[in-house]
Amino acid sequence: MSESDEAGAVIDDEPGQPAEPEEEPEPPAGKAGGGYDDGGEPESEEDRLIVAQEDALDFVEGLLEAMDVDGDAAAEIRDRRVYVTVEGEEAALLIGHHGQTLDAIQELLRSAIQRQLRSRVWVTLDVQGYRERRKEALQERAREMAARALDEGEVEFEPMNAFERKIIHDAIGEIEGVTSFSEGEDPYRRVVIAPED
Repeated sequence: MSESDEAGAVIDDEPGQPAEPEEEPEPPAGKAGGGYDDGGEPESEEDRLIVAQEDALDFVEGLLEAMDVDGDAAAEIRDRRVYVTVEGEEAALLIGHHGQTLDAIQELLRSAIQRQLRSRVWVTLDVQGYRERRKEALQERAREMAARALDEGEVEFEPMNAFERKIIHDAIGEIEGVTSFSEGEDPYRRVVIAPED
């Protein structure tokens, strides 16, 4: 079952499936060629990413100011995505419980950028390296739960978003003797690990 992650990418949280769509979205109707159209909107993917990078940085800096949070934001383009990072002691307020606040802010950021550009752009927001730490923690838990599944039979995780379920499935895909699948409906969809037949 395909879902959209908080960065706007299509994620199929089942194992072995791509985390990105196979085809690029078509540009908005009435726009062709490179550069900018008569309305002053970016035309090429490179132009869109540059504008998205600037807009994303403005959005996050404005949010920090509005929340009176002392933090330093930076944005860069990598692998056809805009990555925004925030550092600073007070910035941890933007993470929330299991990254829920961070996910919500990222969704607002992505929606604002896509509405401005009228085009799909993938945006990832991270605060104090939280996303990488969370990925490593989930991979470790996947290995522990796989060992339990081999000893005890089927085990399941707590509900997670599609992005986190994909991390679990990818980790389980590298472990012999177990398989994983998702069940339930969002926001209660969860990963189940079971011994292979």
